[in-house]
Amino acid sequence: MPQVSVIMNVRNGASTLGEALDSVMAQTFSDWELIVWDDCSTDHSARIVAEYRDRRVRYFLSPEDTSLGKARDNAIRQATGDWLAFLDQDDIWMPRKLELQMSLENPHSSVRSLGGAPQTTGIIYGRTVRFYPNGMERDYDQAHEFTPLPEGNIFTQLFTTGCFIAMSSAVFRRSAIEEIGGIPEQVSIVPDYYLYVAVARRHPARAAQQVVCRYRMHDANMSKLTAIAMHQEVLWLVDQWADSLDPRTVARCRKRHSTAIALEEMQSPNTMVHGIVRLATEGSITSELKRPFMFAFHILRRNILSPCWKVASRKE
Repeated sequence: MPQVSVIMNVRNGASTLGEALDSVMAQTFSDWELIVWDDCSTDHSARIVAEYRDRRVRYFLSPEDTSLGKARDNAIRQATGDWLAFLDQDDIWMPRKLELQMSLENPHSSVRSLGGAPQTTGIIYGRTVRFYPNGMERDYDQAHEFTPLPEGNIFTQLFTTGCFIAMSSAVFRRSAIEEIGGIPEQVSIVPDYYLYVAVARRHPARAAQQVVCRYRMHDANMSKLTAIAMHQEVLWLVDQWADSLDPRTVARCRKRHSTAIALEEMQSPNTMVHGIVRLATEGSITSELKRPFMFAFHILRRNILSPCWKVASRKE
């Protein structure tokens, strides 16, 4: 069995798929298998995968068109490695990505349970850089752009700070995903966030502070296409773990995502009134008033300080 099963979910990804596959082939860490789960693509994605004549590449064509959550879960069930790494069809790994993360995979982290026993690391992620068609680059995780990525018990931070992990940067211990029973059917749009939270609730995390992944920004990003449904699903996740969180954290999360839904609704004439009512009753008008000032603050800070990813890149 390989140490790492790389999972790539594909749906009509021909325009970027080759770059993603090349970045797997270029890994300095070679003990992996690649599971390409093709969710009924209608372009020539399958032909592109077939060009990679490497015994470690395993191609599966989904028997039916499914949601991302179901497609992720189906691919996970084909994995044989101790660790599951994910790479989306439009993202790119840095050559040492798996090497850096597997160097952190020691069975026990420094985090200990209440009884004093060491806890098994369940997730290893790394710093990710967003890159845009115009050449602009930004840290994927704005909350930790100038500070080290958090490690240890990150469960609460995944709610207070939001989803700061890029799926293409994450590696999960397979047994940790088996513990939580995989991805439930109710989770179709944000399976990545679900896995972060569910695994982090039981296991500590490690983080590679170097840039391990480049996240491609474009108009077809799922978060842009399914914004309202995505935030509604996140609200469902918040409710699932509400008993494990501070009530104030739950309230802030609900308000944050309700605000996002309201803003989307206000962009359509058919739902504008509903969106205004939602913003006034469930969302936060104050946060929207602060948004331009926070945006200006982030721009100013980037012009004064060097983000961690730039500092790390210069050292390499």
